[in-house]
Amino acid sequence: MSWKSIELQVALPRVQDAGKEQDLMSKQNQRFQETLSQSQLQEEIQKRKQVNKFDPLKKTDLTEQEKEEEERKQENNKQKQKSENTEEELKHPYLGSNIDFSG
Repeated sequence: MSWKSIELQVALPRVQDAGKEQDLMSKQNQRFQETLSQSQLQEEIQKRKQVNKFDPLKKTDLTEQEKEEEERKQENNKQKQKSENTEEELKHPYLGSNIDFSG
């Protein structure tokens, strides 16, 4: 026997062993993915069946003073919008507001 035939006798079983290990690893990853997807599906089904929990709402009875304050705020907002609209109307569409006096 030559050295090459002895080396091949040792090398071929190792290649087969490595192939088996690689196959086992890929199958293990597939199983992991399957279990992960199954657990996610189960969680999703539980969430669909679960009732949403809401915090109890506070009663919103406004006193007369609070109502008046809200009305004042609304009036102030309306006045601000009107003043902004008049400022926009006064601006010329293509003339600038700065005058260049340099040479």
